Amino acid sequence: MKKIILALTAFFLFTMTTCASGSTDTVVSTGSTTTGETTTGETMNITLTVGTKTFAATLSDNATTRALIGKFPLSVDMSELNGNEYYAYLDGSLPAASKNPRAIQAGDIKLYGTNCLVIFYKSFSTSYSYTDLGSISDTAGLLDALKASGGKVTFSLAQ
Repeated sequence: MKKIILALTAFFLFTMTTCASGSTDTVVSTGSTTTGETTTGETMNITLTVGTKTFAATLSDNATTRALIGKFPLSVDMSELNGNEYYAYLDGSLPAASKNPRAIQAGDIKLYGTNCLVIFYKSFSTSYSYTDLGSISDTAGLLDALKASGGKVTFSLAQ
């Protein structure tokens, strides 16, 4: 019985830290949702509405972002983590092509695993792997807006 409780606790802790940024690289890849990323070199303009503020962002044109845009307009309740990011789990998986960027820049929008959407509001070094989605053009006021909105963010195509 103790072994079962220990195993369930370990599984729970692992699940709770899947969006963590830190010094250990843990990526879980799930067969058909992990693909070789094909980028066309094109970009797509989107808007993030965070409370009453709007932020312009640019996404790379690849399989992951095309699948994400298929869910737009997408409203998510994001949670703060590690003093550098907000994250939200998506319903369902997206194609992923994770790699370690070595450094995260404030404004980066990335996918962790196949279903964890992350907005970074601080720059830092990382050993984690992400699928790059794009970036927010101007992050001035981003953290304040995220805090004021309680992490409520809506992603939509730019008009």
